[in-house]
Amino acid sequence: MKTWLLSVQQQLSRQIRDNKLPHALLLSGVSGAGQEDIAHWLVNVLLCQNLITDNDVSIFQPCGHCKTCQLFTNKSYPDHLTIVNDKSTIGVDAIRKLSQFFERTAHIGQAKTAVVNHADTMTISAANALLKTLEEPTSDSYIILTTDSSDTLLPTIISRCQKIEIRPPVGDKLLAEYSKQGDDAFINLSHLNELTDEAAAVAFLAFRDKVEQYLYSGQCRAEILSVLVNHHEGYRWLEKVLVDVMRTQWGWKSKHQQAEPSHVVDKQTLWLIYQLVQKANTKLKTLVQVNRQFLSEKLLVDINAVAKSGM
Repeated sequence: MKTWLLSVQQQLSRQIRDNKLPHALLLSGVSGAGQEDIAHWLVNVLLCQNLITDNDVSIFQPCGHCKTCQLFTNKSYPDHLTIVNDKSTIGVDAIRKLSQFFERTAHIGQAKTAVVNHADTMTISAANALLKTLEEPTSDSYIILTTDSSDTLLPTIISRCQKIEIRPPVGDKLLAEYSKQGDDAFINLSHLNELTDEAAAVAFLAFRDKVEQYLYSGQCRAEILSVLVNHHEGYRWLEKVLVDVMRTQWGWKSKHQQAEPSHVVDKQTLWLIYQLVQKANTKLKTLVQVNRQFLSEKLLVDINAVAKSGM
């Protein structure tokens, strides 16, 4: 568990002890801050039959050995449901499934739990369906929403949840947590997911290579499109790659950045491409029912056209 999550665990443990845990929680923070870690821990604590109290830090911990803990670890506990955006959005059918899940009687314990990861990717219909469930909670039920973009959630959903903002360390404290990247002066919270998740770091590096190839040769379009359409981090990663390339062009690269490619896009062209990406990302976050596939395809076509003009 990330060190900065201890205070959140302590807060939630106090609420559980005092029987003041609300029906709905919204865990918010930058990508990689630990929202899903806290959600997983909290659900396990709520379901465990033999809770352990860590008196040194005043938090509850699941025992890991009871029947419910074993079933939960094996992802086969019948009284818990996790909703994820297998596509680019969470549709209304997934939320209806959640509502039906809570209407049924618990199989093993008294409590029923559900986690909706990346809740900000719900469609309007899905968000409205969830709102009804939040307004009419069943007894001993807990819904946990996670997001790295709470400002795009319906205000009515936020108002019906206890919002917990997870705040990782910043500046020198962040660098101290991840000293192996400490000589990169440009590390900030937007990179947290790649810093804390090795698989995410590997995926980002592979994506970066493909984007650079696309900028300089027009290759790897299909692979980039797949990430933009299907990966929650795709657009943020694209912005990050472009910023890194621009820093290289301006001579600001750190030792972790690749050497400047032999065929480069000029600075003005890179800036125009970056603006295209920002505009597309804004549309993705603000337009209702935006077609992510079409938006991403058009963006890549526009990037290629601008890049060719600046070679």
